[in-house]
Amino acid sequence: MDHSDFIPKYLSGQGVEIGAYTRPIRGINPIYVDRYATYAGSKTNAEYYGDACELPFYESSLDYVASSHLLEHSANPLAALKEWFRVLKHGGYMYMVIPDYRETFDHPRALTTVEHMLDDYRNNTGMNDPTHVEEFSYGVDWKMFSPDSNPEDEEKERKAYFEARINDIKTWGDVNIHFHTFRSSSCVELIETGNKERIWPGQIEVVEVIEKFPDWDDIGFLVVAKANKNRLRRFSAAFSKKGLRPDARKL
Repeated sequence: MDHSDFIPKYLSGQGVEIGAYTRPIRGINPIYVDRYATYAGSKTNAEYYGDACELPFYESSLDYVASSHLLEHSANPLAALKEWFRVLKHGGYMYMVIPDYRETFDHPRALTTVEHMLDDYRNNTGMNDPTHVEEFSYGVDWKMFSPDSNPEDEEKERKAYFEARINDIKTWGDVNIHFHTFRSSSCVELIETGNKERIWPGQIEVVEVIEKFPDWDDIGFLVVAKANKNRLRRFSAAFSKKGLRPDARKL
């Protein structure tokens, strides 16, 4: 099973792909946004600056928000889902491929609890938050994370990596790590908690969960969810402008 199986159903119309880097979802024609114009020496696909929690679109202007291996990089996943809900039309789709932490270098780490991510939302945790850096730096499977490393240098390399990421925060104001770990069940629980806590004005309805997705890169899973906006939001959206805001920043 691949993205092509779902494009007609969930990824048609006007949409955005966030953080596609150099591996965009094939077969769709979104507007690409990213935090970075270049990363790790490679140019990203992004046309405009956009963060998972800050997208340069009018409210209710998009048919879909797509992301692949992105949500784990967000320091505040509930704030991200709230922003995606904002830019989606009523009935629009969130299309999320997320790595199952048990299949990645994150496997020694604990599964991030929904309570933890709810606290991050309440505390307005941002990409400059250093509290997750130590847990990531010293918690990942170093042989998987840095396969060319000499095992004798592991302790030294972990320390150097940790210090480099803290320096990223001091220098650039953010850090790019796997802030959180996910399984499909915890992602669904996160959405259900956001509904219960009324974090967004309406409901996000999970409509599809596929394990081991896509077939050719089966470390992840797919969650598709639909934005069901309340009546007031549907009414106000009818008068909103569509697409990119004029303050959208080119990369």
